[in-house]
Amino acid sequence: MKRLILKYWMTPTLHSIGKDQPLAVAHRLMKEQQIRHLPVLDGGKLVGLISERDLYYLETVAGVNVETEPVEEGMTRDIYCASPDAPLREVVLEMANRKYGCALVVEGKKAVGIFTTTDAMHLLAAYLQFA
Repeated sequence: MKRLILKYWMTPTLHSIGKDQPLAVAHRLMKEQQIRHLPVLDGGKLVGLISERDLYYLETVAGVNVETEPVEEGMTRDIYCASPDAPLREVVLEMANRKYGCALVVEGKKAVGIFTTTDAMHLLAAYLQFA
């Protein structure tokens, strides 16, 4: 089995969106790419994260026009980030204890991947094949 380090289990392909893009664009991108989380950037700098759940909630709020409302208005600014070399046990425990849907993997100030609950399920499946 792969080493229990985050970089071996994260999803390295990372899609992102600009903070000024409309919520509807984020929703379409998630649907097209079959993903549930998008890092939000401002001039290439990470400023937040928006999830599919955030978008579904915002679509139910009266007065929110997803075609014009910017992603910045619905994003989470408090992002859980981890190093690619972080031990998986620590990352998984933090995600479980705080009920996070993902951990953004950052190297220096650059996002290099994402580790989601789906990635955690792949890890669990790999582990269980040896149990």
